[in-house]
Amino acid sequence: MTKDVRNNVIRDDVVLVPPADIYENEECFVLRCEMPGVGKGDVEATINNNELIITGRVNPEEGEDRSPVYSEYSLRNYQRKFRVDENINAPAITAALENGVLTVTLPKSERVKPRKIEIAFEK
Repeated sequence: MTKDVRNNVIRDDVVLVPPADIYENEECFVLRCEMPGVGKGDVEATINNNELIITGRVNPEEGEDRSPVYSEYSLRNYQRKFRVDENINAPAITAALENGVLTVTLPKSERVKPRKIEIAFEK
């Protein structure tokens, strides 16, 4: 649930698409999403039908005895979806949240990783 301090209204239907970067190396893809204000227990990553869904919930500060005089920042929940190739080892996906940045590591399946082919030499 998100509280819009400008209107003092709680809205569940408004979500932000968090900015993301995706990096690739030989072993995996690494996805990083910025989700400021999302706490440890308020982020979720699920994979279903080759779709990675990232959801972050921001809990408004409650019980504060102040009203905003001027506000440009309003709290919103986050959601972003990514199509995941079948060449990803889905059971091995890991995720970590640190300082408002979610890092999801998507390991490549063995069949698509580069591998060195041994060459036999005849005598």
